[in-house]
Amino acid sequence: MTRQFLNPYTFIPAFPRKGLPTELTDGPPPSRDVLRPTAWTGRIGVTLTVETPLLLLDTARHRPPAKSEGEHKVYPVHLRDGRPHLAATSVKGMLRAGYEAITNSRFGVFDQHDTPLGFRRGADYALDMVPVYIAREGMVFRASMALLELYDKDGRYLRPEDEALRHGDRLRAVISDDGGNSATVLEFAHKGSDRKLDATRGRVVEGIAYVTGPNIEGKRFERFFYLDEKRERLPLARPWEELVTDWKRLIADYRNAHDDAELHQRRSPDGRIAGPGERIGAGPGQLAWSPQIHDDEWMTLKPRSVCYARLCDDGIERFYPVMIPRDLYPISPRDLLDESLLPAPCYEKLSPADRVFGWVAPKGSGVIPAAYRGRLRIGPVVCDGDASAVQRFAGDGLPLAILGRPKPQQGRFYLSESKERPDKPIRATSKEDLYREGRGLRGRKAYWHHAGLDAERHWDVETRADPTQEAINGRYREYRRPYKPVDEDGTLVDRRYYATIKGEEQRDTQNRSIEGWVKPGTTFHFTIEVRDLDTHELGALAWLLTLPEGHYHRLGLGRPLGFGSVRLDVDPERTELHSGADYQVYYRTLSGNLPDTDGMRILQDARAAFLKVVDASPALRTIRDAMLAVARGNPDLPVHYPRTYPKELRADVPAPPDPRGRNFTWFTENERMEKGRNAPGRGRSLPSPLDMTEPLQVYEERKGRSKGRSSRKKEGGYRGKRGHPRGR
Repeated sequence: MTRQFLNPYTFIPAFPRKGLPTELTDGPPPSRDVLRPTAWTGRIGVTLTVETPLLLLDTARHRPPAKSEGEHKVYPVHLRDGRPHLAATSVKGMLRAGYEAITNSRFGVFDQHDTPLGFRRGADYALDMVPVYIAREGMVFRASMALLELYDKDGRYLRPEDEALRHGDRLRAVISDDGGNSATVLEFAHKGSDRKLDATRGRVVEGIAYVTGPNIEGKRFERFFYLDEKRERLPLARPWEELVTDWKRLIADYRNAHDDAELHQRRSPDGRIAGPGERIGAGPGQLAWSPQIHDDEWMTLKPRSVCYARLCDDGIERFYPVMIPRDLYPISPRDLLDESLLPAPCYEKLSPADRVFGWVAPKGSGVIPAAYRGRLRIGPVVCDGDASAVQRFAGDGLPLAILGRPKPQQGRFYLSESKERPDKPIRATSKEDLYREGRGLRGRKAYWHHAGLDAERHWDVETRADPTQEAINGRYREYRRPYKPVDEDGTLVDRRYYATIKGEEQRDTQNRSIEGWVKPGTTFHFTIEVRDLDTHELGALAWLLTLPEGHYHRLGLGRPLGFGSVRLDVDPERTELHSGADYQVYYRTLSGNLPDTDGMRILQDARAAFLKVVDASPALRTIRDAMLAVARGNPDLPVHYPRTYPKELRADVPAPPDPRGRNFTWFTENERMEKGRNAPGRGRSLPSPLDMTEPLQVYEERKGRSKGRSSRKKEGGYRGKRGHPRGR
C-alpha cells in the first residue's frame, strides 16, 4: 500500500500586498467621530458547534499525576458555573487569524524571527575543519589532535577519580607516534601534578582536553589538542569581531533548540534530578547533553582555549564547537517576508485586519498613536449545555501525544521559491541552500481538519489493547500517547503494530494529560458587535461566518492532533445591522426606533461584494481556495506528524505511531544523500494545500541509523576521510 499522509499543519499563502484591490490596501482607520453613511454597525449572533473534541483547559490549575513522573502536568477542563468556559479572546484570535489570511493583511505579530536559523551540516563539512588553539584575540594556531579513551561502550567513565577530566583541563600526555590526527593518548597527567609519565612509550606533549561527555551511543573517546613544535599561525578570512559574533550566535542557536525541561528536569533511575551533562541511560533523552548546549563557559571564545575552525583559501572562515556542527543560515526568516506583510509600522499604514480587529505599534517604534482599539468586539461566549457536555477521564487523565515544536529551520516546510509565489514549494534544493536571498515564506500556518475519521470509534479511548496501535479505517488515534514500548528496538506484534506494555502510560515533560474534553455536538453562542465596517470589511467577516457545509475552523489546544474543529453559523434572530445613513435618520427624527432591516440579507450582500473582489485577484483566489481546502480536510489521507515505518511491517498495514517517539527519523531520511545530492524520492517539501499530486510519504526506517539512537543526531567516534576523527 502507498503510505501517504498530511502533515498536521500547512500554510495559507501570504502574497506581497502590492497590487491588491484598492478595497484591501493599507491606510488609516475611519474616524470614530461619525458613522459613514454606507458602513455597517450592529451585532451578529453566532452559534459555534463542536465537531471534534474541544480542549478548553484550565492551565492555571494544573497538577502533577498521582504517580509522580517528573514534571508532568495534568490539566482540568476550564469550567465556569459548572459549564465549559470558552474565552471570548480565544474566539477573537481564531477569527482574526482567518481574517488576516482571507484579506491577505499584514501579520499582526511577527516577533523573534530576525535571527538566522541553524541547521546541521553534513559529514563532508568536517573535511575542511581543523582543531585550533586561540592564544589571544586574533591570534589562532593550528593544533594537532589525539584520541583520548575515557568511556566504555555503555558510556561509563573508565579512569580513576584522580584522572577525572573536564573540558579545558591542561594536561601532559604521552601520545602514540602515529602522526597527524591519528595519534592516541597512552597516558596523561594534569599539568602541575607530580605524576611521572613513561616517555619511552611515545612522545610527551602538553595540551588541552576537549571533553564533550558521553553524548552518543557507543562513544569511547574524547579529544586531546596539542601544539607541535613548529606552531602554524592561521590567518583570519574575516575580522575577529565578526568571527566572535558568529560564534555567540551559533552557541545561542544550539541552546534555543532545547527547552529547560529537556536539559534540567531529567531524572536518573534512582529518581534524582540529573545534570544536563550526565548520561542516565540508553535511548532518546537519556544521553549526556553536549556542553555547548548548557555550559555558559562555551558562550565566549576566551584566550588559551580550543575549538574547531573551518578553513577557506583566505584562512579561518568560522569557528565551531564540533567537527560536524550546526551552522547558521546567512539570512533570517524576517528577511524573507515581504516588507508589505510585516506588522504595520504606523497608524497610517494599517491593513484591513488591523483596522477591524485592532493594532499595537511594534515595540520600540516610538510612533504616535501607538495603538488602535479596532471596530469589532466579541461578547461573552456561553455554552448551551451543562456539565454533561464534558467527557471526563478518571485518575491521572488521558495522556496526550507529544506535540511537535515549531521548526522553521525545516526550510522545506516553511519556505517558498520566491516572495512573489508563496504557494510554490522549494524544489530540488540542498539543505545548506534553503534560507538564501530570493526565497520567500510560505505564509500563515493553518491546521488541517481531520476528515474521514470514524466519529464514534476514533474518540473512544476505552479499548482492551493499546488504543494508538489499532487502525480504524486506516487512521490511528494520533491524539493519544502510546503505552511504553517493550524495548527500544521497535519490536512488532504479528508484523502489524508496535509491542507496548499494557496500561503503562508515558507521562513526562514532553507531553501533558487532560482530565476531560468538550464533547462533539456541544454548542456555544456569542455576539459579534461591529461598528462602522464598510461593505468589504463586513463581507470578509461574513465569509468566515458562513463557510460551506463540511468546512470547519480550528480552535483551542491540540489542533495538530485533531482537536478543536468547530463550525460557525449565523443566527438570523440575533443579527441586526444598520447603515450609517439609518443612524443619521434615527438621530434626526428622535423616533426612538431604528428601521427594520434584514441582517442576513445584508451579510449575504456584503459577502457577495467581497467575493467579487476576491474573484478579480489571482492571489486572493489562491488564498480563498487554500483556506477552503484546509477547512474541508482530505478524507483520503490520514493526518499525522512525519514518521518512518519498520521494514518488517506488513505491506497492507498503515504505519502506526512509534511509541519510542522517533519522528526525527523521517527528517533524517528526507535529507539522505546519495552521490552528493538528495537520494531519489527524498528532499521532499511540504506540498501546497491545493496540490495533492505528490503527498508526503511515510519512509521506511533505515535500520542501523535509528536503532538505539537518541532523538538528536550525534557525532561518532569513528574516523572519516583523510583520517580525521569525526565527532564532537
